[in-house]
Amino acid sequence: MFVLDASNIKKARITIFLITFNTLLYLFFSFGNLEDLFYLLVQINSKVVYDLELWRLITSMFLHGDALHLFSNMVSLLIFGSYIELSFSKFKFVLIYFVSGFLGSLFTVFLLPLNTISLGASGAVFGLIGAALSILIVERNNPLIILGLIYVFYFVFSSFSPGINYFAHIFGLLGGFVTGFILRRNKSNEQLY
Repeated sequence: MFVLDASNIKKARITIFLITFNTLLYLFFSFGNLEDLFYLLVQINSKVVYDLELWRLITSMFLHGDALHLFSNMVSLLIFGSYIELSFSKFKFVLIYFVSGFLGSLFTVFLLPLNTISLGASGAVFGLIGAALSILIVERNNPLIILGLIYVFYFVFSSFSPGINYFAHIFGLLGGFVTGFILRRNKSNEQLY
């Protein structure tokens, strides 16, 4: 069973880097007069569709609207990022994180109005939650499956609050679940041979 303690957090270097990077970007944009640069990096659906500013699908994953938004995403990133980073290889962790965040951003473009502005790491973080759920399912003897399912449903349900991009959450979760399931299942099959 995974326990989040100081030694596990120390080993989760990419997770710590992502938390640090997100926090520094938040501080950078909070204390500087950099609105033009900020709006060049957030996801604005019309800019992605009409101007093909595709970088916004990735750069928006590292920006946050306020301190509470940053804090909630970074706490979840610490918990689930540490778990996934230590359960998969570093490369697979980064793959799950970016695939999930990208899918959350991409489906936001397709399913929300063109004037939508979106930002935050929550699509990628929900992907880590999905990958954690995939581990519970692949390791069928794990007694935490029911608890994991309850936790995931709670997070998905809380996504429907006003002002929350629930499409980023749902498709990030699905992206992380599918990617994690494939990577974990392949790992299990490799151990059999």
